[in-house]
Amino acid sequence: MKDKTANEICQVDADAEKLLLARLAASGGENVNALWDLATFYSTTSEPMAAMKYVEKLSSLADNAEDKAHCYLSMGQIMERNDDNENAIKFYKQAFALEPMSNNTWYLINNNLGYCLNQLGRYAEATSYCMAAIKINPERHNAYKNLGLAFEGKGEYPIAAKCFFKAVMVNAADPRSLAHLEKLIAQHSELLTQMPELSAKLEECREAVKAAAGT
Repeated sequence: MKDKTANEICQVDADAEKLLLARLAASGGENVNALWDLATFYSTTSEPMAAMKYVEKLSSLADNAEDKAHCYLSMGQIMERNDDNENAIKFYKQAFALEPMSNNTWYLINNNLGYCLNQLGRYAEATSYCMAAIKINPERHNAYKNLGLAFEGKGEYPIAAKCFFKAVMVNAADPRSLAHLEKLIAQHSELLTQMPELSAKLEECREAVKAAAGT
C-alpha cells in the first residue's frame, strides 16, 4: 500500500510538471506567473537546481529593483532549504544591496540573513540583521527567535531568554521558541537564579503555546 501511494504521488507530480511546462511553452517561455509556478513546484518537490533555473530567468526579466530583490530572496530561500547557507547568504546580500521598498521583502531578507549567519556560527553579524528585521516589523516572531539564538551563541543567555519569551508572546502558535527557551534553561539552570521572574515567564509561555494549540 505504501509503494502504491508513493507511485500515485509521483504520477501526480509528473502530471503537474507536464501541465506547468506546457503552460510556459504556450506563453513563449516568458510568462512570469508560469515561471513562478514552476519555481515553486520544483522547490516543493525537492529539486532546488531546477527551481533556481526558473527564478534566475525571472531575475533576468525583472524590470525594477523590487522584483529583482524578490528573485534574489527566493534564490536564497531555495539554497537555505537545501542547507546551503553560504550561497543563501550571497543571494540575500544581493537582495539586500537593492534596498527593496516592500516591508515584507525587507523583513525576510534581514531575518533570513540572521538565520543563515546563526547556522554558520557568525552570531555577531546575525544580531544586527535580526534587530533590523524587528525594527521593520515588530509584530512578527521569527526575528525575535533568531535574535535569541544569536545571543545564545554569543553566551548572552539572559538576553537570549528574553528574546525567546518575546517570540512566544508574539506568536504562540509556533512552539519552536518555547522549545529553545526550555532547552536554554535546561542547559543553564543558573538563569533561574539570575532572573527570578523567569520561572513565571516560562509557565506563561507554556500556557500560551497550549492555548494556541487548543489543548
